[in-house]
This record gives sequence, structure tokens and C-alpha cells, in this order.
Amino acid sequence: MDRPIAGNATRSVALSRRGMVASSQSLATLAGVNALREGGNAVDAAIAAHAVMGVVEPHSSTIGGDAFALIWEPREARVFALNGSGAASMHASSDRLRGDGHTAMPERGGAAITVPGAARAFEALAARFGRRTLRENFAEAVAHAEEGFPIAEIAAAAWSASAPIVERHTGPDAAYARPVRAGQVVRNPELARTLRAIAEDGAQAFYEGEIAASMVRAIVAAGGTMTLDDLSAYRPQWVEPVSTTYRGHRVFAPPPNGQGIAGLEMLNLLEGFELRALGHNTADHLHVLIEAKRLAHRDLDRHLADPDHAEVPVERLLDKAYAAELRARIRPDRVLALDEAAPLRGGTVYATAVDGEGRCCSLISSVYMNFGSGVVDRATGVLFQNRGALFSLDPAHPNELAPGKRPYHTIVPWMVLRDKRPWLSYGIVGGEMQPQGAVQILCNLVDFGMGLQEALEGDRVRHTDDTSALESGIGAEVRAALAAKGHRLVGGFGAYSYGGAQAIALDDDGGVFSGASDPRKDGIALGY
Repeated sequence: MDRPIAGNATRSVALSRRGMVASSQSLATLAGVNALREGGNAVDAAIAAHAVMGVVEPHSSTIGGDAFALIWEPREARVFALNGSGAASMHASSDRLRGDGHTAMPERGGAAITVPGAARAFEALAARFGRRTLRENFAEAVAHAEEGFPIAEIAAAAWSASAPIVERHTGPDAAYARPVRAGQVVRNPELARTLRAIAEDGAQAFYEGEIAASMVRAIVAAGGTMTLDDLSAYRPQWVEPVSTTYRGHRVFAPPPNGQGIAGLEMLNLLEGFELRALGHNTADHLHVLIEAKRLAHRDLDRHLADPDHAEVPVERLLDKAYAAELRARIRPDRVLALDEAAPLRGGTVYATAVDGEGRCCSLISSVYMNFGSGVVDRATGVLFQNRGALFSLDPAHPNELAPGKRPYHTIVPWMVLRDKRPWLSYGIVGGEMQPQGAVQILCNLVDFGMGLQEALEGDRVRHTDDTSALESGIGAEVRAALAAKGHRLVGGFGAYSYGGAQAIALDDDGGVFSGASDPRKDGIALGY
């Protein structure tokens, strides 16, 4: 039977004129829509959605994680960026870790914990661009944590698979340490009290006082060096976004220490190829895509660090002439010989919101790997991120662990302008998948003319280390042709390995919003 749906999408986009929210959890999307209906704007909606996701998808993001945002403010007709990533403790020491026998950063436990940035990031966003208080924007998250929520299917599977990490680093009686089943009602009264304190007294209640003291005790007991001074001193940074052009579109991401610059470099490389002529997901198309990713991430591995502590050559990496130099190295018949970067994983949530005035908020938050450090403060219900795992212990590397330094960061919100107006606000989760997945989605739209839902659903490739994984819809003939070019292909990855995306598109007149949500996650897009 013919379906009235664009292309090969499994469902139609959501459409609205007054506002739109898309996130990885239906309860979070609804919280964002309610924020819009109750007089809030896109920033309020995105904060409300993230607060809920931090409760109902805790393996991916909690108030113990970080956040980055891009905001299109129509009154000023420009894109703003907020870096809500936290730094290492002022007592962190790469010498000490090397002296303890470590050749790489510990992935879990107290040593991997950096200052959680999300709480002050949400507060800063609301104060500058929002219309509602944190009390209003956190209300539904508090209610879900206190009264209980039914956990969604994909979230339940990820939670259950990762629960042993929490058991190992905190204990079997800790929140999140036991497997759950889809539909099970889960409560977290300790986290509810913490979120209520933030909602009523501001982010200061998280970074100072008894909540902060309790968190420090838990981190130190797990082998970390966090102090009350580390927490109280933290502030997010308003930064200038980085951008490039791609076939007439202006694409934005936050600057380093985030990895968005790799996606922009990929676009600069791919702009020199006629992708449409190569054919979508053909061997020739995927070959140049993978090679562009490998080149961009090699630069990322060499240079990405906290720009307050190291020089990151942003202008050089985003220069179109530099992209042309790199592009000339790509051979159509075989892979380049490159030193491969280490693989990155991630547990992250993303939400985007647009309001009736055309304001857009692209907001992402994360604890990095599923359940982050595995360390939970039983008294406050806070699970801590493990962003410190992305530091280097190489004394010659710009990303070496140092006191007060922010690590290489994987989470990236994206925004695209067309004719100097917002056209697309979107993001994709999944560690190293984020730049390459965002590029694939944008190319699906711009080069291959797909509809928004179809662009999110299209089969993806994920390159990690020196191997590439292809989703099941990419056939044997393509796989054989890629192997013949020298690509090392691996299989056995689940749908989550290819990321989960959410997107809202604005029509050229700004009057109709289209929302799409990736079926690889539990989410939904809704307008009102």
C-alpha cells in the first residue's frame, strides 16, 4: 500500500506553527511543549525537556553531567553559544596518576569526575534568554523523580546493560545499580530533593552548601580529588560559535573544547565532491565520507583541548584552502594510511525547541559513557559524569590532564542557517558518532533531497578507530566494494551505536515548523 510519507521514512514529521520540541523521551518532549504552552519560550522548553531526561534517561544524562547550547535569538538575529562543561579539580595531577602506574586516564571512578556543569548552564540559559524560572522549568522533572515514571524500552535496555558499572563503583544498594524492565515505575526521591533545591534556591544550592559537601564526600571516597572550592568556583562560559558554509548553508557548532569543529572540517572536505552524483550510501559515497571523517578526527586527536590552556588552530582547521589540501589526498580507489585516533563512546541526551517567535534552542547534555563514572552520591541521588576520562596523560599533548582544565569534549549541538535565517536546529548523540552522524544527516537533506524524518532514519556508517560499521540497510555489494578499497568493516553493533538524532526545521517564511525524532531512541517530536 502506498504511504503518504516522504521517501523511506517510517512516519511523518510533526508540524506546527506555534512551537515545536523534539527529544529522546516522550515525557521530556511533553515537558518542553508544556513549557511553551504555559508562556515559556524555546530556551525554557529545552531546559524543561533536559531536566526530565536527566531523570528518565539517567544512564545518558543527569544533573551531574555537562551541557552545551546554541541559541538563535531573533531580536539580535545571531547565534549564541554556551559552554557548560566543567573542569578538572584544582588538585588533579597527571604526575600522580602516572606515578600510580596509569598510562591512560581511568575511565570510571572518582579520578574520572570533572565538575558537573549542567546545573549552572541551565540557570545561565534561563537567566539570559528564558522567560520562566528554574522552579517552573524543573517542575515536571521533580515530579517524575518523586512520584515515579515508567521507563521507556530503549532506555531500559541501556540502563540494564550498564547497571553493573554503578554496582561496581558505588555498591548494589545505589540508585541505578540494578537492571530495570520497560514499563517499570522508577522513583528517585533523593534526586527529587536535589532538583527541588536547585529549582527553589538556584544552582548555588547544587554547588555550595550541604548538597555540594555530600557530593564531594562521595567523589573523594571513590578516589577523586574534588573540593568544595572546585564546585563553588565553577561558571559556564558564553563563547563565540564556530561555523563554516556548506552549499549555501551556514553551519554552527560550539568551539573547542568541543569536537564540533571536526564535523565542520568534514563538511569543508565533502563540499568538493559531487555526493549526489556518487549516489546515496554507495561505496563511493561512503568511501569519501569515511576518509573525510578520518582526516578531520586525526586533526581533532592532535589539537583539541581547552583553549584556555592550549592553542587550538581553529582558523587553520576551518580554512577552505586547508580542506582543499586534505581533499587532494583522498584517493577514489583506496584508503589513506593514517594514524588512527582512539575510539570515543558516549551516553548523551539531546533536545531542540523552537517557539512562535522563531527562537531556536539546540541543547545537549551528557554524563559521557553510560552511567558516567559509575559513582552515585546516595544522599543526593546525583550520578557523576566521567568526562575526565577524555584527558590525556601524555605530557606532550595539549589535552594533558591539568588542574582547572576542561577536557576534550564530545557533545555537540548543531544549528544551520539558510539565507541568514534559521533553517535547522538538530543534534545527534553517541560520542564520536556525533560529528559524523550530524554530517550524514545534513548531507541527506542538502545533497540527497530527503525529507526531515527520512534524513534522520537513513542508514548510517560509524567509523571508529580503524574500522567502520554499517547499518543493516547497506547491502553486501556496497560492503564488498568498500572492503576492496581497503576499509576494515565490522558488524554486530546495535542501533544505538549509530546515534540518536532529534531535529526541527523551519520553513523559509519561518511560519511552519517540522519536527523529527530518530527511531533509534525512545523519543518523539511534538508541536502545539
